[in-house]
Amino acid sequence: MAQQTLLQIVQSVLSHMGSDEVNSISDTVESMMIANIVKDKYNDIVARGTLTIDETLFQLFPSDTPTIPTLMYLPDGVARIDWLQYYDTNPLDNTQVGQFGAYRHDLNTNLVATINWTTTSSTSNTIIPNGNVTFTVASSTLPIIVGQKATAISGNASMFGSVTSYFGTTLSINVTSSIGSGTFNSWIIQNVNVPNSPPGYKYVDIVPVDYFLDVTNRFDITQQNTFTYTFTQGGNNFNFRYKNDHQPSICTVLSNFYCLFDTLDITQDSTLQASKTLGYGQYLPAFQLVDSFIPMLDDFQFPLLLNESLSQAFFELKERQHTKADVEIQRQWAVVQKTKSKANKPGYFDQLANYGRVPRTGGYGGYPLWRWMRNSIGNAGV
Repeated sequence: MAQQTLLQIVQSVLSHMGSDEVNSISDTVESMMIANIVKDKYNDIVARGTLTIDETLFQLFPSDTPTIPTLMYLPDGVARIDWLQYYDTNPLDNTQVGQFGAYRHDLNTNLVATINWTTTSSTSNTIIPNGNVTFTVASSTLPIIVGQKATAISGNASMFGSVTSYFGTTLSINVTSSIGSGTFNSWIIQNVNVPNSPPGYKYVDIVPVDYFLDVTNRFDITQQNTFTYTFTQGGNNFNFRYKNDHQPSICTVLSNFYCLFDTLDITQDSTLQASKTLGYGQYLPAFQLVDSFIPMLDDFQFPLLLNESLSQAFFELKERQHTKADVEIQRQWAVVQKTKSKANKPGYFDQLANYGRVPRTGGYGGYPLWRWMRNSIGNAGV
């Protein structure tokens, strides 16, 4: 059975009831009552079934207020967050800044001394996703080496790639990734000491509130990169701390609405941006009482919605049961519970007992440890 609009479902229920046909759910009082029954039964199915069809990508809403730059909001309809990422536009975030710095490498590899350089250019160039760009730079004596990673930044836009040539004051870069769009004539160009680390999405761990506060309360407010803001909830004011020198790494969720982050990169954003967030989880869009609305269900779940609506309509409007619909409801619920998971469902051998074996050798122990940990943290945070 294919997906159906609200009007098609209402027309089908009316047909089974022997009622008059309609061209819109608002044509008669009866058709509007049935539309509301469909809405109620849809909400019942979603609440009871925890259907994977409701899992989707979404973005957070920003505060857009410089005084509370690390505060964001969950959009209406988000019932659960499985994971969250933030787009890091600063390639320098991958540079090791200390033995236990925020951007340390797991192993001390590539320990080759590199002389950092920075220059400016007023050459007019257009942001491109890939290809060669040429700049006239301010100096002809920079310690630039062909093959070095470099980034050209103009405001919030940037291009990242490798140096292909440097002769006199002419510098050419082969662009492999970019952020933003437009044409600019004011550039800051600098080397990037990272091995193939262009900007991209990075995970932000969702942690419990107490853990989040334990981390942020340790921020030293006497440091130049640490600030405070006032968070107001329930008429009470709370002073929270944040840093502005790098990509956010953790966040927590309050009241299933407020999303608080530990840091932001002030060189890239004045406040955390909605366009840079990428979340995944259960999303329940508002049910719309319009003819063309299609409930967010999988194809094989529409018979369940139709029979649930048909049974309820007979009970409320005809004051009698629809025995056949009630039988079909029981059968279809059994099918839905078995087939609702379309992904991450263990195979037959993965469901065998683990018996203390090393993870990934059978049983649910084969489920990746990092994914289990992230899901555990995410569920605890939400």
